Amino acid sequence: MAFSERTKQELVRVIPSARCCRLAELSAFYDFHGYLLGRDQPYLDFYSSSPLAARKILTLIKGLYPDAFTQTLVQRARARKHQVFTVRVPSPADSETIYEAMHSQPVTQQDAAVLRKKCCQRAYLRGSFISQGSVTNPERTYHLEISSDKTTTADTVLATFHALGLEARRTQRKGVHVIYLKDGEQIVYFLNVIGAHSALLHLENIRVVKGMRNQVNRLVNCETANVDKTVKAAMEQVEMIYRIHAYMGLHELSENLQQVAETRLRYPYVPLKELGELVDPPLSKSGVNYRMRQLLAIGRSLPSLESSQDAGEDGRVSIEK
Repeated sequence: MAFSERTKQELVRVIPSARCCRLAELSAFYDFHGYLLGRDQPYLDFYSSSPLAARKILTLIKGLYPDAFTQTLVQRARARKHQVFTVRVPSPADSETIYEAMHSQPVTQQDAAVLRKKCCQRAYLRGSFISQGSVTNPERTYHLEISSDKTTTADTVLATFHALGLEARRTQRKGVHVIYLKDGEQIVYFLNVIGAHSALLHLENIRVVKGMRNQVNRLVNCETANVDKTVKAAMEQVEMIYRIHAYMGLHELSENLQQVAETRLRYPYVPLKELGELVDPPLSKSGVNYRMRQLLAIGRSLPSLESSQDAGEDGRVSIEK
């Protein structure tokens, strides 16, 4: 089962204890796919292509208005393969009562579209996600979105995200408004806000594993880069020492430089710290580095050996006369 579907199954079982939160969640379903139809004899319809959403709508209505008569209709969409579920309140009196209750909840002074209580804001986002939300499998990438073809509904969802401190963004896809999160930490916070705690723990475990894997990769890459840097530096040092040997001879060097040069030729790839321990008397890394810079300066001042030298089998350099 997809991660998004498992998350919705978990959220369907979350029933708010407060009446205001139940109304807030029900109003989210209404904003996405709800209609008050009929003039003389109005009735209330909630549409959904998800049986999970239809079940949650029915549960909320029955919890708020136990005596309200409801009908559940199932029909197959003409142009699509899936079914359309309709939860209907056929009674005009009950329909108007529910409609008025959903639209008379207290809102914030800053934005009339955002419910005032934080608990109601969380409930509204929970209903929005069940109705028209999805979250990508976190093993692949981090992406959560809620879509709506209604501009006012998208405005309300985005404003509610921001009211709860979530940095959601908005885009359009084929004329549909999409509110989305792409940051793993933000998605974790959102799942906690709407009450999807099992999904949250699953995502957090994946984030930990990903983080450890990325850290190991960084360490390996860093170590590999350091090794490459050490090998390249050692190759240049050996090349310069061979050049000095070919054009002037190592015996022309001072005793300190000659000792370091000969040790480097015997141990071409050891780090400078280990190289310092191999000379007699031992030198510190900085001491070896200072003498090596002197050897490099001398070698770089001499002509290249490419056109005048040929490496023998014993590793010594012979100069063509």
